[in-house]
Amino acid sequence: MSADRRIRFIRRFFALPGSAILIAACAAQSAHADERFFTFTGQNDIFFGNDGGGYTNGVVFGMLRAPSPGEPSVAPPVLLARLASALGTGKPVLASSSLAQFMVTPRDKSRSVPAAADSPYIGVLQFRSAQVTVREQTADLIAVDLGVVGTASGAAQTQRFVHRLFGSEGPRGWGSQGRNRLLAGLEAYRARRFQWSDTPTAEATSDFILLGGATLGNLESSFGGTALIRYGRDLERSFPTVVRVQGRSSDPFVIGRGCFAYAGYSADRFTGMRIGDDTPAGNPANLRKSAMVALAGIAFGWGESSLTLSLQSASPFVVGNSERQSFGSITFTTRIP
Repeated sequence: MSADRRIRFIRRFFALPGSAILIAACAAQSAHADERFFTFTGQNDIFFGNDGGGYTNGVVFGMLRAPSPGEPSVAPPVLLARLASALGTGKPVLASSSLAQFMVTPRDKSRSVPAAADSPYIGVLQFRSAQVTVREQTADLIAVDLGVVGTASGAAQTQRFVHRLFGSEGPRGWGSQGRNRLLAGLEAYRARRFQWSDTPTAEATSDFILLGGATLGNLESSFGGTALIRYGRDLERSFPTVVRVQGRSSDPFVIGRGCFAYAGYSADRFTGMRIGDDTPAGNPANLRKSAMVALAGIAFGWGESSLTLSLQSASPFVVGNSERQSFGSITFTTRIP
């Protein structure tokens, strides 16, 4: 390869959104005084006996960084370092880099083009870089989302593979997806914790958390919040995990040892929605502009690892459809030696 061709290749590489993902992931592996955790989240409507009709499946793989014992913070993610400095947020107590795939499918998968009142086919592949800072009883999250919506997300191939694996009939309408679009978004959320008692952390206690914020993106912008009640042990240490670290529907989890049960309600309003508005069949989805979600779960932590199980039930995804969107979620984290 000539020198000119090598220069052109390098320029093209660094112009790709995927290169930012790779650079961020590598930077997250740099040496800092922190503890690192692998995290996996799986979400599926099959937990409620459903298969389609809205949000169907989500899979998230990521790495979390938390301070080592005796350390007050971790280094910010490379994608957020300058922004965090400009906002004066301080050093984070939790940092996350994750890669996720999400899919929305209709209830009737036998049609090549979903009915107007049914959900469209939407696939999303997304990289997320997030950090959480804490000052007393207030936690602030900032996050950057980069990805693609459309056939390049690989959602069609994933669902067809799973259906073949379990011997079920494959979906026929993934060809009705809209064209590939790059996705970019910036999120900022703040959570305020109210502790109801001064019980020592070794004993069970409870708290109430109010969360609010907004997302600004090229395909979707939103604002909203969550009210959450927790009951369990060592709630203060796990407080940073409630601030939508892995995304809007993510589970809170335990850092270190402890356990808690939680229940809450979220409300989000969407503006500038451009997802699902350009299907090849000319049948744009009439997606609702708001989402109301009831959630409940339980989280366990045994030092090196933690597990969260939750159920979420959301308002219908499409205008004209009265059926709620319900799914179960499993989040597992384990310390990386």
